[in-house]
Amino acid sequence: MSLKLTPIQRETLMALITLYREKGEAVRGEDIAAFIKRNPGTIRNQMQTMKALGLVDGVPGPKGGYRATIKAYEAMGIDLLPEEAIIKIRVNDKLIQDANVEEVFFTTIRHPNICKAEIQILGDMDLFKMGDRIIVGPTPVNKLIIKGIIEGKDTISSKILVDAEDIETLPKHPTKNFMTDFVVVEGNVMIKDVALKMKNERLYAISVLEAGELRIVTINEVLAAILDGKSDDKVGSISKKAVNVNSDDPLYRSISKTLEEDPSTIAALVTKNDRKVGIINKITIIDRITDHIMDLLGGVVD
Repeated sequence: MSLKLTPIQRETLMALITLYREKGEAVRGEDIAAFIKRNPGTIRNQMQTMKALGLVDGVPGPKGGYRATIKAYEAMGIDLLPEEAIIKIRVNDKLIQDANVEEVFFTTIRHPNICKAEIQILGDMDLFKMGDRIIVGPTPVNKLIIKGIIEGKDTISSKILVDAEDIETLPKHPTKNFMTDFVVVEGNVMIKDVALKMKNERLYAISVLEAGELRIVTINEVLAAILDGKSDDKVGSISKKAVNVNSDDPLYRSISKTLEEDPSTIAALVTKNDRKVGIINKITIIDRITDHIMDLLGGVVD
């Protein structure tokens, strides 16, 4: 797009786009002026100029105001999407409502010790201050999460510069890649015998059939019961209601579901077409992710 916009035009258009996203209807000039702390007369003058440029349309009537045209979105470098994913933004551990991320651009990539992220915000820039700790993500496709400190801010372009201290991505591999065998014991089996079975078969979690229900118990829970002198108790007495996850779902989704239903442990039964096919547990997940990272590092690190 060859159209050159002045700083006040860019600021006004960004405010219009942001407020329109929030309201879903035409935006009054007074609301734009309050949003960017400008005189309403200044905004009216800018709108007349930008209407002539084809950047905004005027909407008459009691609910009238302005709305940005496709040309305005193109001029601002913002994709006009029929449906958009909401990318979470947390500032100082507080979730920012009514804000989204349009673009992330990494700078200083070749610097051996520094990585900066330039992030374009769709929302109120007053919510972002220098020195704030920020977490952005996960992004919808690659599940990227950026953590860092805000060290720069451009209210005209609605961009912040973040010293990216940590960049992570959630594991998208299917849950079945991280499961172990589906092994079941009766709930009346003694805990010490279950411990021996788990040791011999190198199991970190096992399913327990108790009162007609498939439940679950982890090796940590079994060992804790033994240390509490409950070796001869029935394993059904320490088993928990099992969370069921889908074998083809990405791992991050299965972990999220498990944490929602049982924050105390990461262990769940894996199903495929309503049939139990395996078990996931924290230890195996960590082991296999570690192996994957080592394989990647072996190919890219001297």
